[in-house]
Amino acid sequence: MDSANNNKQAVMSFFDELKRRNVFRVGVAYVITAWLLLQVADVVLNNIEAPTWVFQSILLLLVIGFPLALILAWAFELTSEGIKKEKDIDRSESVTQFTGRKLDFTIFGLMAVAIIYLVLDNYVLEQAPLDTVEEIADKSIAVLPFVALSSGEDDGYFADGLTDEILNSLAQLPEVQVTARTSSFFFKGQNIPVPEIAARLGVAHVVEGSVRRSDEQLRVSAQLSRATDGIQLWSETYDRTMDDILAVQEDIAESIARALEVVMNDVKRQRMRNAGLRDVEAFIAYGKGLELNARAYDEANLTGPSAQQAHVFFGEVMNRVPNFAPAFFLHSDYLHRILFGHGGIGTVQELTVEQLAAVQTALEADLDAAYAAATDPAWRALIDSKRILFSDNWRGLTDRLNRAFAAERCMPANWVFEVSPALGLSNGVLPVARRTVACDPFNVRARGTLVFAQFWSGDIDGALNSLEDTDQSLPDGGILAKFMWTPALIVAGRADEANAKLSGLPPLWLAYARAMLAAVDGKVDDTRTILDELGQTNKDWLIIREAWTGSRDAANRIASEVDSELGGSAHLANVLLVCICGAPFDLDATPNFASRLEEANISWPPPNPIEFPAKDW
Repeated sequence: MDSANNNKQAVMSFFDELKRRNVFRVGVAYVITAWLLLQVADVVLNNIEAPTWVFQSILLLLVIGFPLALILAWAFELTSEGIKKEKDIDRSESVTQFTGRKLDFTIFGLMAVAIIYLVLDNYVLEQAPLDTVEEIADKSIAVLPFVALSSGEDDGYFADGLTDEILNSLAQLPEVQVTARTSSFFFKGQNIPVPEIAARLGVAHVVEGSVRRSDEQLRVSAQLSRATDGIQLWSETYDRTMDDILAVQEDIAESIARALEVVMNDVKRQRMRNAGLRDVEAFIAYGKGLELNARAYDEANLTGPSAQQAHVFFGEVMNRVPNFAPAFFLHSDYLHRILFGHGGIGTVQELTVEQLAAVQTALEADLDAAYAAATDPAWRALIDSKRILFSDNWRGLTDRLNRAFAAERCMPANWVFEVSPALGLSNGVLPVARRTVACDPFNVRARGTLVFAQFWSGDIDGALNSLEDTDQSLPDGGILAKFMWTPALIVAGRADEANAKLSGLPPLWLAYARAMLAAVDGKVDDTRTILDELGQTNKDWLIIREAWTGSRDAANRIASEVDSELGGSAHLANVLLVCICGAPFDLDATPNFASRLEEANISWPPPNPIEFPAKDW
């Protein structure tokens, strides 16, 4: 009994001594100061585009410094004569009481700064969602595809490439709102008055031009017009040789910027010159790759011949211009579809384990190169998010995604943004999806991403309104937007209207929508028949079939197989996206995927937009 009392007294004495030596106060002050330093470092490093390891190193140093600060507070005391070892100070002369009061004031001051920061960050500086562009910005512009006036084999791609280079240069100017390529090129070959094009794109100015090539001779004409009255603000014709093409595109872009009354300086000029490919053969190959990649989506076969050819052209661009991040990123898309064993919806690629390992290695190399080449912080965060999703460690994933979601520039439509809502991150995707549709209104994949985010967040009215707008703006709109009518109408309680919206879907997507309608109606045999008739053996479809029809053990068995494969966690995330059924499998069946979710602090089960009667888990 006496021994227990003595131990209790010893512990109390130790805590009293910790208080007397201000160890607790130093700890609290250190934690608050470290948190504030990390907030400042995050903002500064993000804006100077520092590598991720710099922030991680600062965090590590601050963590290591915490126990050191506590040890120093215990062993030393700050006196009027300077810092002295605590054991060398007479207790009657100790000033820890006065030091403690100073630390109290310091802690209160730091807490006040932290609270002010949190209020500013979360309430004052928070941007309202961008639903529509309420007014046309004065310095907004669309660069329409330059017309090829000569008939050489690649002259059309050359004209498109020159257009791209000018567009990319202007996009480097923060004052100028530039319509993205997909929407500018939407009007290629259409005889529509410029004021109408400008109104549909929501811009105040339009750039038009033409290109004629004859051997090594080149004639480029360009003009900038004001959309409201068609008045030309600038125009020029260049008679040069092919060797002068880079100088021509630089002069056009800078002349347009001056005509828009943008104040130029050396930094802006250098950014404009560094943008784009700056290589004629590369931008011809890139144009061909983009055209074939878009065709692959229209064909609903993302590993088929069109996708394969696009992959080859993006590889040519990578070889010629090794610092052009978009080419590496697009090149990686084909590889991740191969890892999934399908093209999103397409044919299975039968590859050996060794071949799949080579694909994984190539995918990692593409994303590493894209990350190294990217300069925009949001672009780097997007690329890094994909790197993490295809890795064996998802720590830092949500942080990277949030940085990508915060993009102020026009971001490309991509698989990472599409899969994020299925991981419970729809509210993060919504703002960047709205911004992308605003700057690229005729990009059908971007519109599909917005509908996905609205749907997964529970904003069914918003999703239906976006689908209506897409139908009006893009009567031949993309597959994703057309398909999304089915789940949106199901959740809205209007499933009977869905069949009328299925026209125009490719056979595989049509069967997917029909099977979903049958499953929601509780028709298990019909659901299996429709999916089985597709002849698909990729594991996405198999898991979905078993989940929709209530075969829990079978779904778990197939998911377990996927979990053990290369890229398995990313693949299972994609299953969540396509199933739209909450948890298609039990997390116990996929231990690797479970670890990835825990690392990323992503909750389970995922959102469950649609209830399937046969699925009772």
